[in-house]
Amino acid sequence: MTYELSVVAPCYNEEGNVRELSERLLRVFERKSIRGQVVLVNDASTDGTARAIDALSAEFPDVKAIHHAQNQGIEGGWRTGTAEADGAVVCFMDADLQNLPEDVARLYRELKLTGADMVQGYRSSVGRLKNSRYILSKTLNTMLNTAFGMNLRDNKSGFVIARKETMADVLRHRMKYKHFQTFITVSAVAKGYSVREIETLFQSRLVGESFIPSTPVSLVTNVLLDVGKAMVEFRLRRKPENILGEFLEHNPPPRRDPPLSPARQASFDAYCATMPLHKWMITSQAKTYYEELKQSQWLTPDKVKELQELKLRRLIEHSYRHVAFYRERMDATGITPDDIQTLDDLSKLPMLTKKDVRDNLYFDLFSDNHNKRQILKVNTSGSTGEPFVCYADRHQLEIRWATTLRAMEWTGYRWGDPQVRLWHQTIGMSKSQQLRERFDALFSKRMFVPAYEMKRDQMAETIDRIRQHNPTLIDGYAESFNLLAEFAKQHRTDDLNVRGIVSSAQIMPDNVRSVIEESFGCQVFDKYGSREFSGIAYECDAHDGHHVMAESYIVEILKNGEPAAPGELGEVAITDLNNYCMPMIRYRIGDLAVAMDNSVPCACGRGLPRTGRIEGRVQAIIFAKNGTFLPGTFFAHLFKDYDHLIRQYQVEQVEVGSITLRIIKGPRFTDAGFEEVLAELRKFLGDDTAIQLEFVDDIPLVRTGKHQGSISKLAVDFQSIDPNKRAS
Repeated sequence: MTYELSVVAPCYNEEGNVRELSERLLRVFERKSIRGQVVLVNDASTDGTARAIDALSAEFPDVKAIHHAQNQGIEGGWRTGTAEADGAVVCFMDADLQNLPEDVARLYRELKLTGADMVQGYRSSVGRLKNSRYILSKTLNTMLNTAFGMNLRDNKSGFVIARKETMADVLRHRMKYKHFQTFITVSAVAKGYSVREIETLFQSRLVGESFIPSTPVSLVTNVLLDVGKAMVEFRLRRKPENILGEFLEHNPPPRRDPPLSPARQASFDAYCATMPLHKWMITSQAKTYYEELKQSQWLTPDKVKELQELKLRRLIEHSYRHVAFYRERMDATGITPDDIQTLDDLSKLPMLTKKDVRDNLYFDLFSDNHNKRQILKVNTSGSTGEPFVCYADRHQLEIRWATTLRAMEWTGYRWGDPQVRLWHQTIGMSKSQQLRERFDALFSKRMFVPAYEMKRDQMAETIDRIRQHNPTLIDGYAESFNLLAEFAKQHRTDDLNVRGIVSSAQIMPDNVRSVIEESFGCQVFDKYGSREFSGIAYECDAHDGHHVMAESYIVEILKNGEPAAPGELGEVAITDLNNYCMPMIRYRIGDLAVAMDNSVPCACGRGLPRTGRIEGRVQAIIFAKNGTFLPGTFFAHLFKDYDHLIRQYQVEQVEVGSITLRIIKGPRFTDAGFEEVLAELRKFLGDDTAIQLEFVDDIPLVRTGKHQGSISKLAVDFQSIDPNKRAS
């Protein structure tokens, strides 16, 4: 921003006031050392206002003149002035000099000192006329406080100050109002912003005429009608902020997906309308997000970036004002919300670790203006076995659901098709949640096959269950598909008519992927996700990297604290753009991925950025004694050509220079063949790394049905690892 502060003053027939107003404001800026700007909006005046503000703009470089061809009222002047303002902070005031220009500095000081989202000047009784207009104002203030559950001294003074993006958000509304300026603080409070008041002088108008007539019958009638509309919009049917929907209104995508058939659409509408019966925390608003995400995926990469940066600025502003952890962290490093404007600026902020979350969970990381009854506790087992807890709000959960459904459609699935999930189904759920989950599965034609119950000697029965359900889509843990691949090598599975398979939770080795695709006659789509965020990135049918769900997340791939170059392995850091109850900004999730060149568009035509192959977790890195490191996926690649010798493996490291290798022997295991495997492994580990062999009959899955192929119990910080030591 060029200026710290822009004062926006709508002007209708204010020829006699604009010069004094501007000169006094400019003197205030100079005296208080404020980089300030005056924005005068001529609202189709019929006197000499237009000439007067043009002359002021020519005379003073810090005065901007804007003209409306038609009268748009006070709100219209605010809206235009906010859009044209060059300041990081915007102050609204009337041009009639009833509010003192000198009080602008007091409002600005209060905004900076208190951290409030909005500061309003309430009209002092000192020197104020106690006429009929005073009585009407007091009556309206009481009515607004009662109707909207507020307790402000002067709800509608219109002398307010806030950050530019906050002001633009407060001005957004769905209904049409005659006098929306009456509800500026009502809108702010309804949208979760904090409002603070300070006493300011209010003087009688000396030049010009007020737009309020001496007998304001029509005005009062229109305001009362407006109050009724505002009650519906801001109290009875309050809708959550929807940055994506508003962005799409101004940036329509170049293409859209074909609609569902009438029968499928009717079924989908019924499913969404009844969501409170079979979902928890998710409402029918999720359907709106889904429809918007279906459009936003076709935005150009530049527009996707623009959307991300808009959401990032809102998130940083919110986190600084309402989350103590981020405010303290930013203050300690001298960073303000103004410093974070672009994706590149995000690197100015420190990364968030799991330890940070554990140490500051609850009120330091919780926002102070969020409805705690609309948040969901998310538990994970933790990559090192230590439980991890975070929280997600309703808005984020609804977009998670919408994002997942959109990505499922990339496989060829459409709503109403049968599907199968190889998952844990109900682990960690309450009885009521389990009941809703089962009802939801019935409604969406989804059959669960509990992953933790899948056994080699039961695979024929499992395949028969899947065959009877006749699914279009199968999704589940990669480990479950490993078992299916073993079965498919010797049994027929191409009669299942599956269109797509979505693999998640772990990396599916290329050899397993090939067997699955050949045996099931369909494509495999990899999903990258986590309990903290659900689906983060998905493969499309081009299979050229993973499309990041960019409307929800910013994904950084970092090496030595800097963005990894295309083709390089880096650590993943994620910023959640939707979760305002417990913001996760530059969160080190503990995963490794390969960076991609996003200047090259994906063949599918979607503008969403991409990451390359997911290479496992930081806690799966194994270190040789010479310092060489091997990502967890290294072993999957190495052992894939020896599946006749090795049915299953697990590598564990407790100290550098030594590993334990557990092996379940394959059907054609030989000592000579296995020595060949060990010789290949030692090429990377070196002869001085000890390998402790354990031949076992079983390697237990974790409780949710996952298999950990590589486990490191070392304290590893990937950003301190020499990238040149990676085994290749």
